[in-house]
Amino acid sequence: MIFDEGVNVEGLFDNANQATLQKALEAGYGTDASQFTDGRALQPEDLESTLVNVLDVLQDDCKVFNSIYRQPSKSTVHQYNRRTGVGDDEFNFIGEGEEIREGDQDIERKILEQKYIGTIGRITKQAELVESMEDMYNAEKVACTMRVVKSAERAFFHGNSAVVPKQFDGFQKIIEDSAYDTTKEARLRSTVADLRGYEIGEEVASGDEAILTGEDLFDEVADTVYEKGGDLKKALFPPVIARQFRSLFNDKLRYTPEDEHTGLKRLPDIVASCGSSIRIQGKDAGTDKMFHVKGKVVAKGDSTKRPNAPSTVTLTVNASATRAESQFGTNDAGDYIYAVHAVNSYGISAAKAAAAAVTVAAGKSVTITITPDSNGARATGFIITRSKADGSELMEMCSIGAAVEGNTTYEDVNSELPGTASIILLSEITREAKANIAFTQLMGLSTFPLPTNDSLAKRFAVALFGALKVGAPEFCAEIKNVGYRGGLY
Repeated sequence: MIFDEGVNVEGLFDNANQATLQKALEAGYGTDASQFTDGRALQPEDLESTLVNVLDVLQDDCKVFNSIYRQPSKSTVHQYNRRTGVGDDEFNFIGEGEEIREGDQDIERKILEQKYIGTIGRITKQAELVESMEDMYNAEKVACTMRVVKSAERAFFHGNSAVVPKQFDGFQKIIEDSAYDTTKEARLRSTVADLRGYEIGEEVASGDEAILTGEDLFDEVADTVYEKGGDLKKALFPPVIARQFRSLFNDKLRYTPEDEHTGLKRLPDIVASCGSSIRIQGKDAGTDKMFHVKGKVVAKGDSTKRPNAPSTVTLTVNASATRAESQFGTNDAGDYIYAVHAVNSYGISAAKAAAAAVTVAAGKSVTITITPDSNGARATGFIITRSKADGSELMEMCSIGAAVEGNTTYEDVNSELPGTASIILLSEITREAKANIAFTQLMGLSTFPLPTNDSLAKRFAVALFGALKVGAPEFCAEIKNVGYRGGLY
């Protein structure tokens, strides 16, 4: 094997090692290889040119990383102010000679922790000596760059610091936290629309007329965001969702090759009633291969460091919901199966199933009590999987953080449907005409040469430090519980 990509780098970039790394970067032995004595400073190599080449290849895999604004950060805890209101704009007329009044502006202080992504590349001495069709070092450097970029791109959508504290929060976590934060005014909360298992453009069944699935869905979401001050400009979604958007335009399409829209060269933007024009295709919008649906969950990661499966999973059917109003309706009544996977930054455990299915009627809820395994690594979170009513197939329903001590509980009110997908809708500009979406970057993608060990392998680390910033979450939206082919609904 020429490349050893299985080297674990956990802890290489944590707080305990940053001081050591900084000393190495600033070592007093010089940086000129022809002049150093008794050692030299560790020199990071800027991977910008490699990154450009990689992103050119990964245009459809990593659309956010390709297009996102990179905002420099000079602290491991990035702090910034955001203006949530400019003050009174109604009662500013004054009489002659009257004192001008000062408006009360609304300023919010935000804190964003920087997170660290790193991997190690390794090339055997034999591989360096052998003539081959490509430069082995550069080939391995590209592979490491791809790993780090894809890790960041996946986190842009699925990052959840409540479940894995070493991750930064992604779009879904940021938008949902904002939408359900009842301590804030409605105008400062994100918009979340619920498709309840329907596909985009699908005709709804009798009794579900309140659920919008067509162009009126995007009108409703865009209008709501527009009233809050945002202007939705693009949608991002898993590839399996892409074909659903064509159903919005099927009745309007005509096969005339002169027109790129109606000739099916590409789908048009969705123009909402408020005037927002939402891109659903292109280099920075539409499908993203790192945006995944909620599907089947399997054990993966480092089997020696990931947590063991939970010890027990118990279910209690409640006569009425306490966490929120129950969304178990008449059509949802039936038997449900649950299983839970434990999670940490090293991987996902095997599933622990509840002893038996539970019967749930309309208006009820299910409390899931998870007892963690007392052996092995601690779980920082759990992935709960569930069947649909009277089904046997289990898919991801939601992810939750683990309690600091003892059991972790979660009340299922059927608000999160397993085996569904989400669509993210973004406004690009804040009230101050600044980028609403940015990657606050403590350190750009860089490579660090590492000492040769007794295997004589050439080793190096590739790292990226930063976090996703959404300046005005209320200018963004999510369409959740979207059904998809192969899902549960």
